[in-house]
This record gives sequence, C-alpha cells and structure tokens, in this order.
Amino acid sequence: MSDRFGLDIGRSFIKVAKVEVSGSKKVLSALAIVPTPAGGIQSESPVDFKKLADGIKSAVSNAKIEVEKCGVSLIESQVVTRLIQLPNLTDKELAAAINWEAEQYVPLPIKDVVLQYKIVNRPQSATDKMDVLLIAAPKRVVAKYLNIAKEAGLRVDALETESAALSRALTRSGDPTSIIVSMGALSTELVIVQTGNVMFTRSIASGGYNLTKAIMAEFNLPQKQAEDYKHTYGILEDKLSGKVAAILKPILDIIISEILKAVEYSKSHVANSQVARVVICGGGAYLPGLSEFLVERTSLEVSLGDPWSDFEKNALTGKHAGEGSVYAVSCGLAMRN
Repeated sequence: MSDRFGLDIGRSFIKVAKVEVSGSKKVLSALAIVPTPAGGIQSESPVDFKKLADGIKSAVSNAKIEVEKCGVSLIESQVVTRLIQLPNLTDKELAAAINWEAEQYVPLPIKDVVLQYKIVNRPQSATDKMDVLLIAAPKRVVAKYLNIAKEAGLRVDALETESAALSRALTRSGDPTSIIVSMGALSTELVIVQTGNVMFTRSIASGGYNLTKAIMAEFNLPQKQAEDYKHTYGILEDKLSGKVAAILKPILDIIISEILKAVEYSKSHVANSQVARVVICGGGAYLPGLSEFLVERTSLEVSLGDPWSDFEKNALTGKHAGEGSVYAVSCGLAMRN
C-alpha cells in the first residue's frame, strides 16, 4: 500500500490522486477534484490560506484518502528550471561549484532559494561538457506550500515542479523526445522530456481562460455560456460557421509559436534531442479540434497525455475514462519513488 498521495493545487482546481505501485504494476486507488477557492495559492492573505486548506481537506475527504503524507507540485512559473552546461566535473567538484554557477541563472540571492540539481548527461570524454538540470524555488514559496498543507492536516514529504511530475506521469522508458504542453486555466507549461529527464521548461501566460474571455468579448456572452461555446465548438471550422474557431486560433497561435521556439532551442542546446511528438494535457487539452490544429501547425505527432495508459484497469479508471490528462500532475506526484 502506498503511504503517499499526489496533491496538485492548480489555479482553477485542486486535484488529488493515489496510486499503488508494485513493480511494474500501477493501480489508481483514489481520485478527487474540487474548485480552487478565490485567491488560491498565489494569494498572500491568511484568510485565503484557510479557504485553500479547507478546499484541500474537501478533496482529500471526497477521495476517501486516509494517509497524511503527500507530494505537492510547485507552480512552474514560481520556480527557475534551467539546463546548464558545465565542464565535466566530479560529483565533489560539482557540489562545490553549483552555488556559484547558479548565481548566473537565478534572479534571487542564492541564500533565499532552495537549490537542487541533477546531472542529466555526463560525457565519456573529460573535455566535453556535462548537462546539469538546475532547479531553484524561493524559500518563501516553499514555506507557503508547507504551511498550507499543515493547515490542511497533511505532511509534505516531497515538493517538486509540475514539469517533473508531468514527465513521470506522461512519458515511459523508450519514448522519443517529447514536448509536453500542459494547458491550464491561466497559463500553459511547455516541458521537453528526453529519456525521462526534463531538459527544458517554459511557462506562457496564456491558458483556457484567455480563450473564454475572447468568446465573451466577441459574442457578448456571460462566462458560463462562453465556456459552453468553447467546449462545444472549439476550433472546428464546420461548427457555427467557424466563427468560434476564428476567434480562438490567433490566441492558440501564440502558444504554437512558443512550442516551435522550444523545439528549435532543443535542437541547438540539447544533444540528440530532436523532438518527435507533442503530448497535450490539462483541462485545455480537450478543446475540440486542438490535436488536428497542432499537427497542422507543428508537423509533429500529437497525442492526448494519459497517465493511466499502463495502469491496471479498475472501476476508478473506468468511471473516469478519458479524464486522465486532467490528473497528470497529481498522478505523477503519487508515482514518485
């Protein structure tokens, strides 16, 4: 039995998932989603913290999760994740040099961040460069997550970035280099993953709500009806004479431009990293016509991310069939060793 579950505190929804892992066998044992209270994790108000803690308690209760230990994801835009190249150092040399190297990439004093690093590629030749993934999270942000979890009666035993959780949930050994496109309400995260390692991340301040706002403005609709239009017509040209598609495509083109830039970056900065496919996830991934649009614009294979693709089938995955993409981060956290 797993003694930890995954807690994804999103800007729109709080998602929890519990996964039992035994060897290669994975079973989804608990799942729940509740709306994130106003203010959410980005607020600094003690009142909002209490509401958020209550929302987390509600999600845990709805899922019938009885353990207190959880893995929690940090919103990607609040964290610095950079792949850096260094001389081929020994572990001891790297440990001694990493703080000084990090100062060049982290826009905060090193004393004010929690710094972690991971060697993702160490070459055979002493003269070649090594690739090191650098992750820095402000201590005040980490403290906020820990305090909110404590307020909710939980104990955090792992804090990691959304990108790390997504790579674990949506890629498997033997997969080609992939770019994960996680479309949330207020932002879209791009994550390039190669052999299970995060090689690149970028947070774009455009998400599902931008699409909804565009429909509200164009058709003078209230938010609920605009959401219905988005989910019904999407970017399908044969729906409503393509009027909704015409509004949404220019916004999506901004995201596609960033995807293409990320693919080009990986070609020049990451060894053997020709991106072969796009994996979409998050609530925005279900926009009608999105997969076909991405194929057309990027010329890459596109698939809907499913963290449950190699899980044992049970009543829970059956009841929530097709919804796995929404729970990618929480499942990735729950699958952490």
